Amino acid sequence: MLKGYRMALVLGLILCIIMFTACREKTPEEVFITAQNALNSLKSYSATITYKVIDGQEEREYRFKQWVSMPSCFKIQLIEQNNNIGKTIVSDGRNMVIKNPEIGDSLKLDVGTLEQQRPLFIGDFLRSYWMAENVDKRIHVDEGVEYVIFTCPLPSPNLSVGSQELWLRSPKMVPAMMITYDYSNQISSIILFEEFDSNWQEDQDFFNTED
Repeated sequence: MLKGYRMALVLGLILCIIMFTACREKTPEEVFITAQNALNSLKSYSATITYKVIDGQEEREYRFKQWVSMPSCFKIQLIEQNNNIGKTIVSDGRNMVIKNPEIGDSLKLDVGTLEQQRPLFIGDFLRSYWMAENVDKRIHVDEGVEYVIFTCPLPSPNLSVGSQELWLRSPKMVPAMMITYDYSNQISSIILFEEFDSNWQEDQDFFNTED
C-alpha cells in the first residue's frame, strides 16, 4: 500500500513538472535559438510568392510558384502576370533556362547573368546574414501574431546600399515575408510567402536545364 502511494506521488510530481515546463513561456533567447535551428535545417522548400517591387511612386506586383533546393537550384513559374502566365525560370546552379510556353520559346543563360535581376531567396538572405558583421534579431508582435525578425545589410561593397529582413511566424518559425530597404530606409521590395512547405523534395531532373 505504501509502495503504491509512493509510486502515485512520484507520477504526480512528474506530471506537474511536465505541465509546468509545457506552460512556461519561452525566453527571447530560446525563441531565437528555435528560429535559427529552423533556418539551419531548411534544405529545400516550395511556396506561392507575392513579389512587390516599389520604385518611387510606382509599385509592381508579381505572383509565382517557387521551388528551391539549397544552395542554388530553383524554379519559378509565373501564375499572374498578363500574357506571361506559365513562364518559367529554372536553374541548376550553373545554367538558367527561361521558357515561355505562350510562344514556345526558351533562352539559356549562365546563372550569373541574371543573378542580380531575380527576387531574393531565403538562401540568399542566410548567406548575407551569416557573413555580415552588423546583424540584428528581434521579436515583434503584429495583430496578435508573434514574429522573429532577422536583419542584415544587403550584400554590396556600398555601405549605404540598404538592408534586408526575414520574418518568421512563431511558434512554428514558418517564413512569412522578406523585406528589402534602400539606403534611406524606404521599402524597395516585399516578398510574401504563402503555402510554405519546408518538407518539399524535388524529383529527379526537376531542375534540369537541358533541352
